[in-house]
Amino acid sequence: MIEEKKTRFSKIKNRIITFFKNPREVISFFLPIIVAVIMLIPLPYYVKLGGGTIKLNNKIVVNEKGENGYFGALYVRESKANVMTYLLTYIVPSFDREKIENVTVNEEDTTNYNYREKLYFTSSTQAATKVAFEKAGKEVKVSSSRFIVIYIDKDSKTELKVGDEIIKINGTNVSDYDGMLSLINESLDSVNIIVKRNGKSVNTVNHFMKIDGEKKLGIVISNEIKYSSNPKVKLKFNGREAGPSGGLMIALSIYDKLVKEDITGGKIVVGTGTIDVDGNVGEIGGIKYKLMAAKRKKADIVFVPFANYPEAKSISVKKEYKFKLVPVKTFDDAVNYLKK
Repeated sequence: MIEEKKTRFSKIKNRIITFFKNPREVISFFLPIIVAVIMLIPLPYYVKLGGGTIKLNNKIVVNEKGENGYFGALYVRESKANVMTYLLTYIVPSFDREKIENVTVNEEDTTNYNYREKLYFTSSTQAATKVAFEKAGKEVKVSSSRFIVIYIDKDSKTELKVGDEIIKINGTNVSDYDGMLSLINESLDSVNIIVKRNGKSVNTVNHFMKIDGEKKLGIVISNEIKYSSNPKVKLKFNGREAGPSGGLMIALSIYDKLVKEDITGGKIVVGTGTIDVDGNVGEIGGIKYKLMAAKRKKADIVFVPFANYPEAKSISVKKEYKFKLVPVKTFDDAVNYLKK
């Protein structure tokens, strides 16, 4: 038995020695592995892979009203680049690359960037809910309001962290955005801010810095407002569906579920655009990719922010897209167009 094992080991050893004596065999074996590893090396870029459409009809639950038409939010499909996807941007016409530093701010890490994008998405869906319910004449009211730190400049002299909820400034409770800014601006060289962090109260001391000649803390604070409504709205978006550019279409989908008529008229209605609590539709990025997605979806109507319309129109004419491209400045513009 021992002799058999020695013989087997000797054969394996000889095969390995023979293999490495043949350069061609070594190269043919290891080269594909090396190339595969190189291709997966991450690069400091995002690669835009085209556009997609999120069907909103089943993502938003308000009541049992049936729908004949289709509401869709257009988005840009992108991922962090590796060597392979980076090289593909030189081959595939619909692929583009963008440096991460152009997407994030001042060397901001991607964790904070993604947190901010999710917060923007939450604010967008809440604004969409408010606008849709008010337009439909239904009950909606503020249920909570928080002040959240969403960005910190790399040169700031602050003990705050992204995600902190501001509770007190210089011992005074924070109740509204303008009051909070006044408390900060009234401070001299530094400001004491108590925040809620990971469920605990934390005291922070924050020193001012000069930005463009003005006294600043070097932070950005967002007022996160949530609304309660009757009937209640349930959103079924997953964690990857983040970003504010679907606000307009979410508002239209909620509104359609609240009114008796089917405002789509049985058509495929898609679009893009941010929305604020007053129903104003804001500019977005990646319009060409979103129009690609609208074409693939065979959309009948495509809503775009008024600010994006010149570029969208130019692309639509050049590509001979068949859908109806509709520019909107407000939520009312979109509703009135669908009802006419």
